[in-house]
Amino acid sequence: MKKTILSFLGLIVATGISFGQDLKLGIKAGANFSKLKSEDKWLNSENNTGYLIGAWGRVGAGMVHLQPEVYFTSKNTTVKDQSPGEAAGELMTGDLKFSNIDIPVLIGTKFPIGPIKGRVQAGPLFSFVVDQNASYSANASATFKDGLENYKSNFAAIIGGIGIDISNFTVDARYEYGLGNIRKEGSKQTLNIWTIGLGYSFF
Repeated sequence: MKKTILSFLGLIVATGISFGQDLKLGIKAGANFSKLKSEDKWLNSENNTGYLIGAWGRVGAGMVHLQPEVYFTSKNTTVKDQSPGEAAGELMTGDLKFSNIDIPVLIGTKFPIGPIKGRVQAGPLFSFVVDQNASYSANASATFKDGLENYKSNFAAIIGGIGIDISNFTVDARYEYGLGNIRKEGSKQTLNIWTIGLGYSFF
């Protein structure tokens, strides 16, 4: 993770110097609220809280800027079977957790709001799974567990949101809409996530 962030920061600095653009570099941390959506509505997902921590850069001139980021994130959700019968529901209940390296590449515009600066940003997000775990009842069969843990090693999403800059501090609120199927096979499942982040710009 440390090498990834250092490489990312080096790339942003080189880009800013090469093109003579306004440049910002910073760190960020925050919370996310994940919900799993199942195409056939077989599973019902409850929102759980995770976290994110990493680095960001911003390059731009005038009203338009490019803001790539890289951060480590934990995405957690609780899934529950919607099949009839209380016993089945209890058996199929469990937590699904992903540990990912996320790389959003955002294009945005900024505008003044009195003494602060507002931002609107959107773009693609590429997510690479470092670790994933699904905890379910010990009574569940191995086949059942394997089916629910059959997830891909990388995801993609569209992310958009708003933010404000106050001096060297930044605050962001975003929504991440999952694209494609995060499972290797079977019914389509996507992760949809709200995030709130607090950042600091070194310059």
